[in-house]
Amino acid sequence: MKTKEFTQSKIDEVSLEILLRHAVKAKHGLEKESMRVHPDGTLARTPHPEHLGSSLTNHYIKTDFAEPQLEYATHPRPRIEANIRELQDLHIYTIRKLNNELIWPFSMPPILPADENEIPLGQYGSSASGKWKTIYRHGLGLRYGRRMQTISGVHYNFSFSNIFLRQFLGKDVSNFSKEEISSLYLHVIRNFMRRVHYLTYLTGSSSVFDSTFLPNPGSLKFEKHKNFTLYSPYATSLRMSEIGYTSKVQDTLGIHYNSLAEYVDRMCYAVHTPYEKYESFPKTPDAQLNPNYLQIENEFYSPVRPKQVPKGDERPLDALLRRGIEYVEIRSLDIDPYSPVGVCRHNLAFTQLILLDSLLSPSPSIDSEENEIQKENLSKVIWEGRNPELKVRVGNTEKNFQQTGAEYSESLRHYAKILDLHTGRKTYQESIDFQIKKWKNPEKTPSGKLLCEILKRGIEFRDKGMELARENRRTLSYLEYSPGTLMKIEKETQRSFQEKEQLEKEESQTHYPTVKLCNH
Repeated sequence: MKTKEFTQSKIDEVSLEILLRHAVKAKHGLEKESMRVHPDGTLARTPHPEHLGSSLTNHYIKTDFAEPQLEYATHPRPRIEANIRELQDLHIYTIRKLNNELIWPFSMPPILPADENEIPLGQYGSSASGKWKTIYRHGLGLRYGRRMQTISGVHYNFSFSNIFLRQFLGKDVSNFSKEEISSLYLHVIRNFMRRVHYLTYLTGSSSVFDSTFLPNPGSLKFEKHKNFTLYSPYATSLRMSEIGYTSKVQDTLGIHYNSLAEYVDRMCYAVHTPYEKYESFPKTPDAQLNPNYLQIENEFYSPVRPKQVPKGDERPLDALLRRGIEYVEIRSLDIDPYSPVGVCRHNLAFTQLILLDSLLSPSPSIDSEENEIQKENLSKVIWEGRNPELKVRVGNTEKNFQQTGAEYSESLRHYAKILDLHTGRKTYQESIDFQIKKWKNPEKTPSGKLLCEILKRGIEFRDKGMELARENRRTLSYLEYSPGTLMKIEKETQRSFQEKEQLEKEESQTHYPTVKLCNH
């Protein structure tokens, strides 16, 4: 299937500068998950703190898979720094409400119970939608195991501004069709998939974990350190590996990004078609939502997903079909353990540069052969990314990964200089400088830095986690809110309880709207 190409064979310098002047007005949003832990480093078993509002309806602070797994969400904003500041405010608020509990600083989980069924699922009350969310999580636990679901990460949401799109496509936004905008974002997504292994090396921070996460490693070869720490010597992001958010079952679905119609068609197949193994699970109403390949769209694991904001009880796929793609969700970022809020400004700015480059470079359809090459490159980097001898496929040849990555990062500097010119700061050039240091020395990557420290100091992963958790609590406790933030968060906390109470009065049966526009 042919894909629409947007990129001119050559964009002249004047046109490029005008275009990038508007690129700085892109919108950014963050979602970040984190585990609550007891002072001894074990997973918290307490209910979601009432002071944080309703986990069902609070727009800022929810829970993810597990009851102690906090999930923060920021508003879409035109400046990355504003998103990080909002995320910081939410952390300050949480720290002051947690009493003796702390926020775990890693993607890989804290000390987990021996019986994974003791990991508490998210609880959302007696409303139909609340019960539905818990059943969905129970189904995830049956399919992938509760331990795997306790891995946390960062999602970075990105969309181009209307004025940028008008400049790029050469017409007023009101004349855009949903097909044009969707094709543009799919163009970006395909190229992002071609580059995601670079970002995984640069931002991965999960090369080491506590042995309670994987009591029986099986054929996977991990080194043991002290009593409770396992690691893979050259790994970057085990969160993205087969012990994390990947699925061989989902790999068989053939979900690709060559066109919106193809993507939605395969997703519709996935959410409507039973899978034999899942049909063998208990038939009780609270076991899983359904026995299909995917219970719902959000179960699909991918480094990036096309998104459209649903309205009311609209399904995400219906929203995509009706209004096209509104933004892309980057799902490949590990929590940065060296930031009190788990995100790094330089990494987010660099991710934006990759997305911009993905738009401005040719992006042909991805066939099955290229798809396998992408998966192979990503897997190599996940497990061996910090090996100086690692080679990856580039076209029809194999090249040294470190050298190729450094060259690619440096190739983004031209965009960075123009963006910095229009912001009056050095944010984008500094982000490249920050990454180049990692290409020159793998121990400067988050995964390398963390593992090196644990091994050299002779400490356990769990002890390093608690050390950082306490340090982050001290740091955040001394910080002040942005003006007006405390009142805004407290107001949302009260509003969330009112909405939850209203839902519990109105909803009398568990349901989830069907996908109305799919042909399955």
